[in-house]
Amino acid sequence: MPSPEPESAATPAARGTTMRALLSVLAAFAALCAPVAAGADMLPPLPSLDQPGNVDDSGSGAGWYLRGGFGASLPGGPAVRPSFVPGAATRSEGLHAGWAVGGALGYQLGWLRGDLSLDYLGPRDFGEHFSGACGTACAGTLKGRFSAIPVLANLYYDIGTWNNLTPYVGAGAGIAHVDWDRIELGGSCDGACPAASGAGSWHFAWQVGAGLDYALTDRLSMEVDYRLLDLGNARAGSTPVGNLAARTVWDNEVRIGLRYKLN
Repeated sequence: MPSPEPESAATPAARGTTMRALLSVLAAFAALCAPVAAGADMLPPLPSLDQPGNVDDSGSGAGWYLRGGFGASLPGGPAVRPSFVPGAATRSEGLHAGWAVGGALGYQLGWLRGDLSLDYLGPRDFGEHFSGACGTACAGTLKGRFSAIPVLANLYYDIGTWNNLTPYVGAGAGIAHVDWDRIELGGSCDGACPAASGAGSWHFAWQVGAGLDYALTDRLSMEVDYRLLDLGNARAGSTPVGNLAARTVWDNEVRIGLRYKLN
């Protein structure tokens, strides 16, 4: 009976060679990956997004709050002109920048919150130059002071939270008391312009805006926002022969304030 052939002596050596080659490849791959891994460790962590729609039943995501703030008011109107001058048109206008202060009481429910706000737009001067025709060429100037008190119901949407920073958008509607005083009318139109007096009246008003909220503590946060405020059409004043009309008054506001959660 023939004896089995002896196992080749080269087989273990071949296996050893293959193993050494495999280890060399793995070592080279690890060397290439090491800088990448080290670089990944140096990158800042990705921001964590707290999804706003999750209402906290324990009360942290729902409850009453107070907010207040102040800011700069940059007007975009109003082009006051005498309506008793046929064809009167504003040739130039100017409403000086002013200040605004206000506050609100509201309720937050997760990502949505609403409040009732009361603001005061401090007095600022305005001046207009107008021209028209009332039988003959007519030109004049009108100047005075403007202020307003808007009362608005607002609704805000918190987009999300990154590292305690929450961007939001909002809109609101309500009424505003627009007040004109220290009205002076000068010029000529078949004689000197009549004496004028200011007027105050309530009008429909609305606003849209956006801002950022930064949480200082669990209850206190700081807000920075911008809003465009429409104070409506207004009667700026009157004279013995007719009214002084004002077109829509726009107000651009940049504000900073605090919001405090009551519960």
